Amino acid sequence: MKYQFFRLYVLFVLISAAIIFSFSEIYTFVNNKNTSYQIDIEQIFEQNKDSKKTITMENIARNSIALPNSLSTLLDNGYVIKLANEDGLEFYYKKNNAEEISKYGPFYQPEKTDDIESFYVVLVFYSALALLLLCFIWPLFRDMAKLQNSATSFGEKLSFVKIKLRPSSPIYPLANTYNKMANQIVETMQMYQDLSRTMAHEIRTPLSRMKFLSEIISSTVEAEHTERLNKDIIEIQELMKEYLSFERLENHQYLKAKKTINVPDFLDGLAQKYQYIDSSITIQFNTKVVSAYFNDKTMTIALQNLINNALRYAHSQIIVEFSIIGGRCLLSVSDDGAGVGKEAEKLVQPFIRKEPDKATETGYGLGLYIARKVLIWHQGTIRLANSSTLSGAQITLRWPNRA
Repeated sequence: MKYQFFRLYVLFVLISAAIIFSFSEIYTFVNNKNTSYQIDIEQIFEQNKDSKKTITMENIARNSIALPNSLSTLLDNGYVIKLANEDGLEFYYKKNNAEEISKYGPFYQPEKTDDIESFYVVLVFYSALALLLLCFIWPLFRDMAKLQNSATSFGEKLSFVKIKLRPSSPIYPLANTYNKMANQIVETMQMYQDLSRTMAHEIRTPLSRMKFLSEIISSTVEAEHTERLNKDIIEIQELMKEYLSFERLENHQYLKAKKTINVPDFLDGLAQKYQYIDSSITIQFNTKVVSAYFNDKTMTIALQNLINNALRYAHSQIIVEFSIIGGRCLLSVSDDGAGVGKEAEKLVQPFIRKEPDKATETGYGLGLYIARKVLIWHQGTIRLANSSTLSGAQITLRWPNRA
């Protein structure tokens, strides 16, 4: 905000100075277009005190002096012109007829001295102009900086702090609108959190009863019905597990602090978590990056969700690659599954998923949405495409290495 203020302030000062200077030049040009020479009588008396500097008038031939076109035109049109020689003497000329002109002089050209008073007047004028613009622009940017800081703090902590501005502030209506909006968002988020906790508590209780009842009646019910019931219970439990994981991620704002992370150690930690997966699928972690700037906890959650999604669709291989290109971190997860189609953009929405290849696999579409949420916190983007190396899906996370 300080940079924008300084840039706009300098721009205003330069434009104002340019406008004033331009009008001054135009005014001078218009007023000096038809110049009339006037001789001070005191100047004549001073010149005649010394006989060597007696002012005389004589007639000379028109072609005895060479004049530029502009002065020659003025002279031919009957105007008086003034010329100075190398000694600093000034002479006035006027045309008498086509062959003859009158020469009047000489006059000593007054020595030019620095007009200190004029300099100070100009300096004070432009200083006053700059101060006036400062008094106009600074309150606006000061209030805008308050609004920006409050919005940034609100985005990081989701806690409402009312902005207090004077009613005379240019952005007072905007600040009032922001206060109302932020208050409504906080109230909605609080209601959402309360609802999430209530759902988690209320659904777990009947699930436990269903599971207990399933064990009791298992001996009296056909095995396929018992198996179907248990699968339904497991599906609901998995859904609640993913949902609560997302709800905790939404509320644990303190996890979003970013710092410089050792990338090889970060990937090694993830590789250890997947050592005991199905041996038919290999996960390869590649990187040449030594360190990068991000939040390791939230990025671990995002990457785990992407790998878990890839495990549902991959046939035999998954590649996780971390790189930095053009000052942006790129973290991609590729698999050799069926890839993504036209529904790729929809898959980042919650509870929307691509049908898995294996009927026994389950998923509820929160994985990509959680990853997208983490990337929003990192001021980044998520991209879904088909891998050029494995021919399956490739999900790429991009975010600034320094934000």
